[in-house]
This record gives sequence, structure tokens and C-alpha cells, in this order.
Amino acid sequence: MIANDKISINYHSIFGLIIALLLLACLQIFPNHFNIIQYFFFAVGLLSVGLPHGAIDHLLLTGLYHDKINYQFILRYIALFFAYFILWILLPNLSMLIFIVYSIWHFGQCDLQEWNLRKSNNLKIIIWGTLLFGIILLGHLNETNSIIVNLGVKPLAIPMSMASNIGPILAAIGLIWSLLERKMAMTYSVSMLIIGLFLPLLTSFAVYFIAQHSIFGWMHLKKGLKTNNLSLYKKALPFNLGAVLFFLITIYLVQIGSLKTQKNDYTALFFMFVACISLPHVIAMNKFYQKTFRTMI
Repeated sequence: MIANDKISINYHSIFGLIIALLLLACLQIFPNHFNIIQYFFFAVGLLSVGLPHGAIDHLLLTGLYHDKINYQFILRYIALFFAYFILWILLPNLSMLIFIVYSIWHFGQCDLQEWNLRKSNNLKIIIWGTLLFGIILLGHLNETNSIIVNLGVKPLAIPMSMASNIGPILAAIGLIWSLLERKMAMTYSVSMLIIGLFLPLLTSFAVYFIAQHSIFGWMHLKKGLKTNNLSLYKKALPFNLGAVLFFLITIYLVQIGSLKTQKNDYTALFFMFVACISLPHVIAMNKFYQKTFRTMI
């Protein structure tokens, strides 16, 4: 990569760290208004890049930006996330396991693609994905268990005395790894996750998902499809609206008691929503990365 690319990557990589610091400052200075602040961040982040980065998967079938919509692909895509939605209702424990497994792979794949670590391989992808989810979930064990119980999933049987140490230990491992790799972008990301240990679970996950993962994914799509932000947003708009509609339908089903979650637990609902729209996206992005980026970097 040329020098300008490296500078660009560092700016994008440090963004999540800056957002995490700002939210931590807001939590300390405006504790009574923190929910409003973080929900504003969630809304802006999801609508600007969180949902859009997964709303153009139909273009990844061929990797060509100007291709027409493949409606067979769209139907298979919709069928997959509705099938997974039903699986969440019938078998929540299995659904959670599937979510964790493919999230570890997808997020690890996206980050390592961005960092371009030395001798990157599938094992490094899995190790990094496991580290980051361990930091986020085990570093907020009480909140994690509260959410998954409300989804009908068995809580993690880990003593709090142990869990309170696991998160920092995993973060230390990640920090040492980043220093050994000599990748400042990776160090920024680990630092962001460390700050996330002092934020609520949903905030910590949202900072990573929006301010790092979604931005990285959007950059990769823009580069791989050889287009610009505005054109990409136009292509994503119909599917953004579809995702919002699906989320509203999910809320309605919760309100009438059709889902195994408390009606007022929108944190649990958020995770279910992300899981359902993520599965087909992860499959599409995996094919995209394997076909496009391994030959570009």
C-alpha cells in the first residue's frame, strides 16, 4: 500500500477509539442523560453506516457495482434471515451459538483484512474474533446474561469473580499481540475495547460494530466495487428501508408476546435483530472477501 493509504487507515482506525472516549466522558459528566446520548449515537450510526454496509449484498454476487438486482438472490437472502428468525423463536440456545460462531469469523475476517497482518490466516481470524467477543461479552457478564436470558438462552455459568478478570486478561493478550504485529491500527482497536469495559455492554458493542466494523466494511465495499459513498448509499437505500421495516415488525411481535423476550427489553431485541440480518450478510461478505480482496492487497 502507498503512504496515503496507510494514513487513511490510521484515521479510520482511530475513529472508534475517539468515539469510545467521548462516550465514556459523557457517562462520567452527564450520567443522567447518558441514555439519550448513546441512543442518538446508535440511531445516527446505524442509519449512516451500520445498516448501509450490509444493504448492498446483492451486488456482491458478481462484485460488479452496475449489475442489476438479482431477485433470486434477494429471495434466498430474505428466506435465510426469516428462517433464522424462526429458529431464534424455536431454538434460542442453538441460535445464539450460531450467532457467536459466525460473528467471530466475520468480524475477525473484516478486521484482519483491514490491518493486513503478517501471515494472516484463518487461525488468526478465529483467535482475534474470539478475543474481541470475549472482551465484550465476558467483560460485561451480568449484562450479557440478562440479555440472553430474555432471549430464552441459558446464562453463562461463569463466576463473576472469574469473569471480572477474563475481560482484562483477554484485552491484555490482544494489546500484546498488536504490539508484536507492530500494527497501530490494531492497537487502537484493542484500546477501544479496553475503554468499552467501562461502558455498558450495548454501548461497548455498538461502538465496535458502528465505529469500527461497519466503517471498515463500508470502505472495503467501496474499494472492491470501485465506486463512491453517494452512489453506494443510493444502492443501499431500498434495503436499508427493508431492514428498518423488519425491525419494526420485530418490535410489534414482541409487543404482542410472540417472541421469547420481555416486551420492554429492547437491548435483547436489538441483538436478535442484528443476528437475523447478519447471517446472510456474513455469507455474502465471506464470498466477497475471498473473491475480491485477497487479490487486491
